[in-house]
Amino acid sequence: MNFFLSMFPFFFFFGFFFFSSAFFFLGFNFSFFLQWNLFFSSFYISFPIYLDYISWVFMGMGFFISGSIIFYSENYMFSEVYKTRFFFLMFLFVLSMVFLIICPNLFCMLLGWDGLGLVSYLLVIYYQNLKSFSSGMITALTNRVGDVFILTSISLFFCYGSWNYMNFLSYYFTWFCLMVFIASLTKSAQIPFSAWLPAAMAAPTPVSSLVHSSTLVTAGVYILIRFSFFLNEKLKFTLLFISLLTMIMSGFSGLLEFDLKKIIALSTLSQLGFMLSTISIGLPSLAFFHLVVHAGFKALLFMCAGFFIHSFFDNQDIRFFGLMNKNYCFSLCMFNVANLSLCGFPFLSGFFSKDLILELMIQENLGLFFFILFIVGTFLTVLYSFRLFFYLTFKFCFSFPVEFFPKSLGIQNSMVLLFFFSIFLGFLGSMLFFFPYNYVILPKKMKFLISLVCLCGFYISSKLSFFVMFFNNIMIGFFGKMWFLAFLKTDFLKFFFLDFSYKFSKSLLIYVENFFGLTCFFFASFFSENLSNFFKISFFFFSFFFLFYFLILMMYF
Repeated sequence: MNFFLSMFPFFFFFGFFFFSSAFFFLGFNFSFFLQWNLFFSSFYISFPIYLDYISWVFMGMGFFISGSIIFYSENYMFSEVYKTRFFFLMFLFVLSMVFLIICPNLFCMLLGWDGLGLVSYLLVIYYQNLKSFSSGMITALTNRVGDVFILTSISLFFCYGSWNYMNFLSYYFTWFCLMVFIASLTKSAQIPFSAWLPAAMAAPTPVSSLVHSSTLVTAGVYILIRFSFFLNEKLKFTLLFISLLTMIMSGFSGLLEFDLKKIIALSTLSQLGFMLSTISIGLPSLAFFHLVVHAGFKALLFMCAGFFIHSFFDNQDIRFFGLMNKNYCFSLCMFNVANLSLCGFPFLSGFFSKDLILELMIQENLGLFFFILFIVGTFLTVLYSFRLFFYLTFKFCFSFPVEFFPKSLGIQNSMVLLFFFSIFLGFLGSMLFFFPYNYVILPKKMKFLISLVCLCGFYISSKLSFFVMFFNNIMIGFFGKMWFLAFLKTDFLKFFFLDFSYKFSKSLLIYVENFFGLTCFFFASFFSENLSNFFKISFFFFSFFFLFYFLILMMYF
């Protein structure tokens, strides 16, 4: 049974249903709170669900992207052996995100929050090698930091008699705000937790597309959007400072990087900083608008990048790509549209959210320092976006032969929906969801400031695109290695643990062979042959025992 082809219509149907429900909920200014209470003797379980237009839109976008990626995975991973396991992991990933979105109860939300961390670890180590092990460990350990703070907030709410934060909207909890704040920074990979996000590129490209667009890394932004009314002025100031530093750090690193997937991952990190800075200046609805728009074109960027990497024999260095406009014109067109939407090119999807946020930022009384950080971050976004555009479009030589993908037509068809999202979603969203913000009146100099910054970035990137290498000095290393945060990885762990386990297994095998001989191997073969029968007998015995015990209790009462 082909799970990919049978399940992607299911995701598309529910994505359309959630989007339609979002229009209904927004039009009638309607939200829905449902709570199941299950009683069994003195045992009580409560499972609440909160649905408003934010949760409907986010789930709809997540299901649309998941359906496209599942259809993409059928063609992209056609030669993989464990495709079924990969599908179930992807399905669990989407299910964890749904739990995180719809549950206003902190204990139920932990199912989605911790599920994202666990399944992301299993997906990052899908290709079982030393690099995947290191990347999976840093992903899991960093996310465990956020899990600890969510557990601490659960214990804090335990003192108030309820884990449902909807019961405390009129209260203010300083420690709870701090816990959610730090947990969101870890999940969205802000400074100093930024090292895991580029390391997670060891996962297959469909996983990267899903993780970096609408699920794992956006979970922290979504939680802060939900809890934005809890944030005080000190936390907002700290969030603004950290997010802008992350935006600039990832911009410099993306400018000096040559790995295609890492450049796109660093652009995700930059956009996450941009969303969190939008929340910090008091615009959570616009941050959510940019989050939804960003999910569409970022998933398309990763899917096109995976197609290019496969076509050039699994090479990820952009210096070895070439003649893309001759051999992959349609895929390159989709990639460039998503890339231009990322940097806010006029009248594409990213323009309607990004330009609006920047104009409203100019109206805020932020001070000269934060204003310069915003402008520099925007300038760097344009710089690495157009550098990637020049490298892939106008390079007429390459160092590797081109391999034509046997299922390239199916891959291109899976990206068409996201291609239309990258063009039209921003306009439709601005007209249907956030129309009060559409008209911003500014002086002429300020109105043209953002366009001038984009033009300067376009010119400088056209010059930088001819550099195939950079000087090896301390400053280039500092900016190119994420301010040396990239060294905070678990590479030092893999040699110790894997070398220890290898030597231990060898010594144990020699010990068994020398002292027990063939007797131990005969026993092992006999045990392995009868293991299934042993489990069946044990299962039957315990089932009979519990049934007998239950009948005695019923007769007694």
